[in-house]
Amino acid sequence: MALAVAALIGAASFTTYGVALDRLSIDLLHLIHLKVFGPSKVSDEIAILAIDEETYRDDHFRNLPQALWTPELGDILQAVLDAGPKAVGIDIIIGTTADSISPGYDRPWLKALRRAADENRIVLGFAQNQGQPILPTQQQRVAVRDIGNDFVNHGAVNPLTDADGVVRQMPLAFASGKGPVPTLSAGLYEKAIGAPAAAMADRPPLLLNFAAAKRPLLYSLADLAACVEAQNSDFFRQQFAGKVVILGGILDIEDRKLTSNRFATLPEGQRDEPRCVREAIGQKFFSGFSRDTIPGVLIHAAAVDNLLHGSALTLLPAWLRALAITAIAFVAALIFLFQKPKRALPIWVALALAWSVLGALAFTYFLVLPLITGLIAMSLAGPAGLALRMGSMDRSRRQLRQAFSLYLPKSEVDRLVREEKLPALGGELRDVTILFSDIASYSTLSERVAPGPLVDELNRYFGRMTDIVQAHGGFVDKFIGDGVLAIFGAPLARENAAADAVRASLAMIQSLKDEPLFIGGDGRIAIRIGLHRGEAIVGNIGSAQRFNYTVMGDAVNVASRLEGVGKHYHIPIVVSEQVQEAAARDFAFRELDFIRVVGRDQPVRLYQPLSADSAATLDLPGFAVALELWRKGQFVEAGKAFAALAAKGDELAARYVSWAQTYAETPMSHWEGIIQQGSK
Repeated sequence: MALAVAALIGAASFTTYGVALDRLSIDLLHLIHLKVFGPSKVSDEIAILAIDEETYRDDHFRNLPQALWTPELGDILQAVLDAGPKAVGIDIIIGTTADSISPGYDRPWLKALRRAADENRIVLGFAQNQGQPILPTQQQRVAVRDIGNDFVNHGAVNPLTDADGVVRQMPLAFASGKGPVPTLSAGLYEKAIGAPAAAMADRPPLLLNFAAAKRPLLYSLADLAACVEAQNSDFFRQQFAGKVVILGGILDIEDRKLTSNRFATLPEGQRDEPRCVREAIGQKFFSGFSRDTIPGVLIHAAAVDNLLHGSALTLLPAWLRALAITAIAFVAALIFLFQKPKRALPIWVALALAWSVLGALAFTYFLVLPLITGLIAMSLAGPAGLALRMGSMDRSRRQLRQAFSLYLPKSEVDRLVREEKLPALGGELRDVTILFSDIASYSTLSERVAPGPLVDELNRYFGRMTDIVQAHGGFVDKFIGDGVLAIFGAPLARENAAADAVRASLAMIQSLKDEPLFIGGDGRIAIRIGLHRGEAIVGNIGSAQRFNYTVMGDAVNVASRLEGVGKHYHIPIVVSEQVQEAAARDFAFRELDFIRVVGRDQPVRLYQPLSADSAATLDLPGFAVALELWRKGQFVEAGKAFAALAAKGDELAARYVSWAQTYAETPMSHWEGIIQQGSK
């Protein structure tokens, strides 16, 4: 199911939204690269002849429209060509001429273009349009040897704009009626390396990598014009020899594009190019803040740099992208499917960070991973995995609860459900209080009842006793015939399990008094209860095929013996000294006897827990005095003391009177004050 969810997310990543997220990933990776590695270095291979704000404010240029700058442009281009550049690109389109008004006005510019064409170092820019292309004047086209309008030494200046209005790609050629025409960037690259123009025709668009492209220096056209006037040819050789030179606008508002570098642009106006004649004043015309757009000529510079160094970005193939998105979504779903949310969330965050680091690392090797698409896929797969987990866990919890609630205590089932694991064999040594109860004269009561009705009446009895035990924090371990074995203090520890057990015992007796239960229609149910506190093994005990959550140990045996002792004293509840000590603050007790139960050498001091009403009506100090005489073997005196208590209605004292008389009439050779239990 998790794999199906991941595959569905992977398929959805190819929708329009997924493609848009991939585009955004490219932009974000540019920002991450800038923050981690800082700005790229200054290029020593590409230079920009910048028609900047300084040029437009120059005393000479500001009074002339750009179409009339051709004499100055020609002089500057000649000086650049003298320096020996690899190639020169013209990223401005001069579509008018002054020759009709002033013959020969454009001659310096045309001569420079002709020379550059003859030296195979010029790419004259034009704009590809939906209708007719926007071209330089016919004179300029002829000057660069484009005699037959075949776009010889021409290059289109158009980048590719994605659906969101962002430039991320630079085509290397455009189709025309006379064959493919290279773009300005591709043409400059061809000139720089001496490759034939046809070599770029079949290549896909360049995915621009602004982070890897070095920053070209920007030489103000105003300063270069002054440098030509100063005849400083050395400056031109030092700055432009062996470089790709591009003439273009670096302006505040014109020819600016939104690119994939929009989040990682640097503050504008920070110019560090050498100056020939004039003091650098270009930064005065910029705010010094970063903007999300850059001049178009810088896009061409980045494209040329990417071509020269093979640093253009590469997208994952569609099949590998689908595999990556599906895999990352699958892992994210598995995290929440197999881990609890508190543990899954940090792992998911670590996975997201790892994916981000991997994306940033791959970007340094010019490979673009679908960073944001992957994070979104993880964000969708995580809740999906959690939903699968909740559905599966709820199903498993229901199955677990149904399977084990009938023989495990509720608290133990809750723990297993919470920890999401099956019960396993094993136990632990715990301090517990054991309650063992039995129906008095059960054999006689059951003789006259058919098995079917007998079971129904027993179930009604067991149900009430179980409710009482559980209401007081205990848990019924098992039913043994008509007996009930209950545990207090396990599986959950209680502050005073012994007191809880005494409280439950009194409630069980009182319940049968307030609302009697019968066997066979007229056989009223009365019960005896034995309580003992001690260490016992508690846990899942049995075999791997069949086991029960139960208790084992001497404490269980003693509790069952004490239940039987109650028959001797005609007392409904008999507890051990260990229970009395633990519950003495909560209940009144009177000591019954000191007895050695069957199967145990160590004698047990017995007590009877009393309700508040019984404790108020009985003479407990008098009974203690009489019992002390009994212990000392002074049976005559003990009999008299017990007789005085029996006269006040103390039934247990009356039984001691009979026993004292018997012992007084039959002296024993050795008396320890300990009664030996004769039978179970």
